[in-house]
Amino acid sequence: MARAEWQDDEIQEGIMLDGNDYVVEGTMSNLFLVKDGVLYTPTLTECGVAGIIREIVMELARFGNIPLHEKKLDKDALLCADEIFFTNSVIGIWPVKQLEQYLFGVGVLTKSLQELFAAARNAGVES
Repeated sequence: MARAEWQDDEIQEGIMLDGNDYVVEGTMSNLFLVKDGVLYTPTLTECGVAGIIREIVMELARFGNIPLHEKKLDKDALLCADEIFFTNSVIGIWPVKQLEQYLFGVGVLTKSLQELFAAARNAGVES
C-alpha cells in the first residue's frame, strides 16, 4: 500500500517512518546508512520487518569487523549519511544514489558489503 503513494517511475523506493518520524525501513526493503565508517540500521523493536538479508548484512558486518549500531534514526541522519543502501531478498544490497535533492555515491563500505554478500551467496550461505 505504501508503494502506491507515488506514481513517478523515477522513484524506485520509498522510506517508511514511524509515528514519531523515525526511519523504519523502505516500502519493500530494510535500510542501512554509513557515517564516518560506522554502519547504522534502524532499530525495529516497535515496528518494521527484520528481513533475512538485513540479518545477513548485520552478520557480515560483524564478520568483517565493521562497526554496526541499531538505533533510532531520523531523516536528518539519512541526509547527513556518507552512504545509504537498501536490502531485500530479491535485490540483495541496493545502493541509494539520490534521496530528495541529495546525491550519494556508492561508498567503500557499501561496496565491501556487496562483495561479502556476493561471496556468501555464491557459497550458499543465504539458502
